[in-house]
Amino acid sequence: MIGRRRPATPASNPWHEEGRRLASQLSGLSAAVVTGRDADAAARLALEVARAVASERRVAIADLVGAAEVFAPIGGVREGTGLTDSFVRGLSLNEVAKPAEDGTPGLFFLPHGLEPLSPDVLANERWRRLVVGFAEAGALLLIVARIDQPGLDRLVPSTDGVLAVGDADIPIAWRVLAQASAPASPGPSPASRSPRRRTRHLAWLAVGATVLGGAVALWRPWLPGRGPEAATTLPTASNAPRPGAVAGVAASQAGKRAAAPARSGDSPADTVRVLDPVNPPDSAVAAQFAVELVATNTAAGANLWVRERGGRLPGLTVTPVVLGASSARWHRVNAGAFRERAGADSLLRALRDNGVLRHNAGVVVRRPMALLLESDVSRAAAVARLAALVARGAPAYALLQDDGTVRLYAGAFETPAAAVSLDADLRGAGLHPALAYRTGRTF
Repeated sequence: MIGRRRPATPASNPWHEEGRRLASQLSGLSAAVVTGRDADAAARLALEVARAVASERRVAIADLVGAAEVFAPIGGVREGTGLTDSFVRGLSLNEVAKPAEDGTPGLFFLPHGLEPLSPDVLANERWRRLVVGFAEAGALLLIVARIDQPGLDRLVPSTDGVLAVGDADIPIAWRVLAQASAPASPGPSPASRSPRRRTRHLAWLAVGATVLGGAVALWRPWLPGRGPEAATTLPTASNAPRPGAVAGVAASQAGKRAAAPARSGDSPADTVRVLDPVNPPDSAVAAQFAVELVATNTAAGANLWVRERGGRLPGLTVTPVVLGASSARWHRVNAGAFRERAGADSLLRALRDNGVLRHNAGVVVRRPMALLLESDVSRAAAVARLAALVARGAPAYALLQDDGTVRLYAGAFETPAAAVSLDADLRGAGLHPALAYRTGRTF
């Protein structure tokens, strides 16, 4: 009829698809910091990622930005005690965590709290115990924080890494799990946002929560002291290791500086722009699982382990990685390249049974990317080409492709950012690596 308006079509959520896309990249991880310059954007992304993950396992959101309006569907609109109060005033996390109010199974929420967020809270050792608890329970903790929050560099190393939102400059020492682009559709107007913008949340998340008569019973991973220290997580060294070769690769500090141009007014090598893999379609068939045999804070230690125990291990490589606020350089010795986790589990058991590793040493890791050095190498020429690369200082290994050709790789990385250090070393040695999803099998 003339003069009558048609009902408005409900606006779609521009973050929904981005959240679903990134959720698949968190498989096997237990904790991630979702961060960017726009706190609301980080919160919206975390909410959609959590909803997607909750269909498969328990997930909790820790709000360290005070995005009450964004999290209203799962946390309600009232402000009260939360994570900061738990850390500052000694409250139990059982008192602040809550299941999602919209009824999403397996999704839990930790509100910000009334106390201000301080660097001391983010540096608290309790974070690491919480992350270990999540890992033991197979759950995921998403911590939403501003990129400029003082003390965030103390929290990030306790987690698996960051989900970067927008164009925020991520410190080179942090592991970038994924990069999210802000959708074009605008979010709520500034006037509709919560007036009380707190800064962050401490996080323990719902590792299993049961609602009985309106009470929330949180599982043991939230309890202080639960579980061992994060044995499978590389420590952060207090001092940078001595320069040295990584399986023959010179640790070029000049190369690292070249890889991370300084911004005006900042110290050199503070941030870095990370390139995407050259073969994104291969992510679905990547040889993503490997066994981390040992991690040392010197190249000499990694090389000694390889000489004494490496033998003829398949897919053996040494990967340098920069960790911690001090940008300390560690060296991971990895072996194997498997599409399915079962292959890596089998290799780890064999290494323990044969005495190459102690009964409690080694860990299966997900590292789908590597630096591609050569492709389309014939199987007959692969051994000679591999030897030539090793002679030039590359920690190279070969993977046989389905078409019978061989690709030569160096390193194994969980994120593009983790590849920056070795990429700089190899370029300093005159090589031209390309970041790629590694494909094929050892032979």
